[in-house]
Amino acid sequence: MSTEQKLLEKWRDLPKDKQEQILEFVEFIHWKAKEQDQERIKLTTPQGKGWMPGFFEEIIGGWVGEPLERPEQGEYETREKLF
Repeated sequence: MSTEQKLLEKWRDLPKDKQEQILEFVEFIHWKAKEQDQERIKLTTPQGKGWMPGFFEEIIGGWVGEPLERPEQGEYETREKLF
């Protein structure tokens, strides 16, 4: 017997008022899961991270000046060990 079948069997044995309580609880669980999914999506979008809508679409590829070049970086500084 599946979990769903077991749940329905037990649910049908309950009085109507208890069945309603269980339905309300299941609806709450669905609402909470949806809310958590929306929060997770919000934290993974640019707007959710505080960027203005359309910022990246306007900025990416927007440089129209001279080509940027990285100059030679020179020698790496060697420092004395502290200990």
